[in-house]
Amino acid sequence: MPGPAFRRGETVALHPVSEEDIDFLHEHANDPEIRWGLTTAFPQTRAQAEKRHEEHAGDDSAVGLLVVPSDGTEPVGQVVGFDIDPAHGTAELAAWVAPEFQGEGYGTEGTGLMLDYLFDERRLHRVTARAIVRNEPSRALLETLGFHQESVQPAEKYVDGEHVGVARYSMLAREWDGTAAALDRGGEA
Repeated sequence: MPGPAFRRGETVALHPVSEEDIDFLHEHANDPEIRWGLTTAFPQTRAQAEKRHEEHAGDDSAVGLLVVPSDGTEPVGQVVGFDIDPAHGTAELAAWVAPEFQGEGYGTEGTGLMLDYLFDERRLHRVTARAIVRNEPSRALLETLGFHQESVQPAEKYVDGEHVGVARYSMLAREWDGTAAALDRGGEA
């Protein structure tokens, strides 16, 4: 069970990762459906997952939080702000939801809560994100939340034996009007 809630939404809360959550992260880091979207090419051992958690636990340049349904106690995904640069007010965002929980709005609300945190509490100015061009659900999530596509980098990543294009997105703090308003633009809760 994850630690105490860090941010709460209507249907999900974001929780810090605790030692007992390493197995969940390890299992899903190796899930082919999740690895594909994150363009992770190498298998991850539990020891590597634990080391990665320990390295980032005390590092202000990244924050990874578990997405947990409000009516549950087990995580369904993770949202991460990384490469946080307070001098320039920038960061990159990544998120994933376990395949059996996709399409229920957990990723949209969890990502919105992370944007609230990055823009409001960390006082960042710009957040970027990337998605494989063929990953329509991820691209739709970013666009629903108000990200703007900046470019497409053809054949940027090598995934499952082929080079794939990556769409790059960004959002400025002044463009973010909060999760509820973003969802009113047509997203799912």
